[in-house]
Amino acid sequence: MTWIFLLSLPLMTAFIGWLTNLVAIKMLFRPKEGITVLGYTWQGIIPKRQKDLAARTAVIIEKELLGSKLLEQQIRKIDLKPYLRDYARKLVQEGLGDKLRRIPVFGGFANSSTLIRLERILTEEMQKQATPLLHQLSREVEHHIPVRSLVEEKIGDLDVEKLEEIVNKVAQKEFRSIELLGGVLGFIVGLAQLLVLFLTGNLDL
Repeated sequence: MTWIFLLSLPLMTAFIGWLTNLVAIKMLFRPKEGITVLGYTWQGIIPKRQKDLAARTAVIIEKELLGSKLLEQQIRKIDLKPYLRDYARKLVQEGLGDKLRRIPVFGGFANSSTLIRLERILTEEMQKQATPLLHQLSREVEHHIPVRSLVEEKIGDLDVEKLEEIVNKVAQKEFRSIELLGGVLGFIVGLAQLLVLFLTGNLDL
């Protein structure tokens, strides 16, 4: 009987530790709707604090993006020159070319070589404005795009089940480790209890 007790106590505490951590993880999202028992409302932490979580996350993201000028820096890294070159070619060949040829007298000079020169001049001038345009665009984006309210709205409106699915996919290994750690700690607690019983003379081997 003694050996059964010796084995069962740490195994039982290990099971309790594992189960406790498992329930704690589940309680992050469940129950999704509040359940009132004896005047106390029980609800998962994430569903209960979703709006607050959304607001705090939005503040952090806004500070990281706008406070550190990260968004502006990323926009300025965009190379507009290839896009401007293609746009100048399209503008001259498909737009201005036909209109110039219809102009009396001048239309006769709007041949292929003239249009190519015009395209080159237009490309050079547009590319000169690429950097100032990006700087202006980056400032306008930061001033006019409500990053904080957009993030807060999206997280606040996110379906709790979808949010749970995302978190479980990302942190599945970590959750398993937490459950296992609960079992290991519980087992150690059981061994410690046996040691205390033995040292106090309440356990005969």
